[in-house]
Amino acid sequence: MNFLKDPNKMRFISLIVAVIGLFLILNSPRLGSISTSSWLRSVGGSEDSQKYLQMLEGYIDSYRMIGSIFLFTGLFSILNKNDNK
Repeated sequence: MNFLKDPNKMRFISLIVAVIGLFLILNSPRLGSISTSSWLRSVGGSEDSQKYLQMLEGYIDSYRMIGSIFLFTGLFSILNKNDNK
């Protein structure tokens, strides 16, 4: 695992993780809508509007949470001053 010990390569990987996190946060409404539509089709295409809105909010919150974790982890790794030299 010498690849992961190089600080420049780790910063690059951390930057990619942070960008993925930012993408998930910014696109969470669209991704949540796509996931909710897929769920609706899987249950037969008909569901109570209140249940649909709960699922939509749940999917959006899930994408935001995952994106926040990725963004925080990536930025923390980039800004970490301890390079383990």
